[in-house]
Amino acid sequence: MSRLPLPLLALALLAGCATTPAAVVQAPPPPPPGMEQLLGQPAETATKLLGTPRLDRREGPARQLQFTGGCVLDVYYYPGVGTVPVATHADSRLADGRDFAPGECLQMLINARKVAVTPVPPAPAPPRKPVRKRS
Repeated sequence: MSRLPLPLLALALLAGCATTPAAVVQAPPPPPPGMEQLLGQPAETATKLLGTPRLDRREGPARQLQFTGGCVLDVYYYPGVGTVPVATHADSRLADGRDFAPGECLQMLINARKVAVTPVPPAPAPPRKPVRKRS
């Protein structure tokens, strides 16, 4: 039976003790431009900004809210670090199905809501006709 020379045996033992590099945790990508207001936030943020969703669908712990008005914005919520689900992803499209930037769709929906909610001042009353006195 052959024996390994002592220096080779020592190297073999040290190789087994080598540590593997720690896994690098990458930060999530930044939200699409304009979506900073919604992503990472609970569903109440979206309903305050955009009103009642057209669709509110739940599947297990996940939730999808859909808002429409010139474009269609789907916002997806999943449980985060806490117990409250937060928006983690959003998709948007035009009514004809073409892709549309989520941030632009969000801004379009916010602007449409502002116009719809802004109170219109009442029209001024017509001038009164002078009353004639009878003699």
